[in-house]
Amino acid sequence: MSAQRSIVIGGGAFAGLALALALRQGLGADIPIIVADPALALRPSRDPRATAIVAACRRLFDAIGVWDQVAGQAQPILDMVVTDSKLEDATRPVFLTFAGHVEPGEPFAHMVENRHLIDVLVARAEAEAIELRATAVASFDSRNQGIDVTLADGSVIAASLLVAADGARSKLRERAGIATHGWDYDQSGIVVTVGHERDHHGAPKNISCPQVRSRSCR
Repeated sequence: MSAQRSIVIGGGAFAGLALALALRQGLGADIPIIVADPALALRPSRDPRATAIVAACRRLFDAIGVWDQVAGQAQPILDMVVTDSKLEDATRPVFLTFAGHVEPGEPFAHMVENRHLIDVLVARAEAEAIELRATAVASFDSRNQGIDVTLADGSVIAASLLVAADGARSKLRERAGIATHGWDYDQSGIVVTVGHERDHHGAPKNISCPQVRSRSCR
């Protein structure tokens, strides 16, 4: 396969799919856009995680035409309380809170299950004629006027741009020699999902417990 002037995005989660849709809107239909990720073979998505979507990201999803399809399955975060105490303590001091709206009627964030958002992003990408390939980027070679991208299924794409959207520990970034700098906070955390007997009213509680260093309860 050879697709001249293509843009290849390695990674089919929020970042890769949202970028593909934004590029389609900005560049039009003449530029082939390809998203490559083995996870795209799973329809519907089976990603069990949930993600906090801040207002700026929600606006992006709205601009590319997907937020309306997932809004009914998203939980507005209206308040957040961070405490530090033992589980048996009668009272828990409040160390940090987040509350309010970025604009009237617009919460500062939403919680949404990854699978719901990925599914609507995939559906929108297909409707916009973005090519979704359920395979990984295996290698790439730079040339004078672009980059040859080899996929794990053996196909080669002559592209003008390869985007590394394959996560925080990006293999594509490492292969490109792009350095990152970080440090260890010497902390660990346990994240649990709980079912509420009563309505939480959009106010998740984040409890830091000395026994386990950190505990997040949604």
